Amino acid sequence: MKVTEKSLKARCTELNFGILKDTGFGVRVERISSTYTVSLVYRDSTQPEILLQDATAAEADACISGVATTTSVYKATQGTQKPEFVSQELFLKQHGERCPKCGSRDITQGHITKAKGELEQWCSCSRCTTTWNSCYNLAGYALLEKCSSEP
Repeated sequence: MKVTEKSLKARCTELNFGILKDTGFGVRVERISSTYTVSLVYRDSTQPEILLQDATAAEADACISGVATTTSVYKATQGTQKPEFVSQELFLKQHGERCPKCGSRDITQGHITKAKGELEQWCSCSRCTTTWNSCYNLAGYALLEKCSSEP
């Protein structure tokens, strides 16, 4: 069966409203001239991630199928039930740049306050409205070099 632009777009729509519905991303295919680009499109303000560029229709179809298979395998091995919040370890690996509940990068950060010998910063997710405090510990200091134009 010949792969067409219409069949690629239909497959993306099927996946986005099916197996990818409860993930933080969807898949998109675009035809540019005579080639195709396949991207992951995040459901927050994160920039899309190009998976394949300047591909034939068959290559784009294989890439889209790969996204579907990877998602299916992950759900089968990890289960479809996600914990309500990410672990502290994962939050630290993400450098506090994602919501600990939904994973969105669309977060608002407030003022930093001193509490219990550490610094806390109020944060809020614009996507799921979760609020939390990011906690910071003193790690040391770094001396700044004086510029020659300063007295």
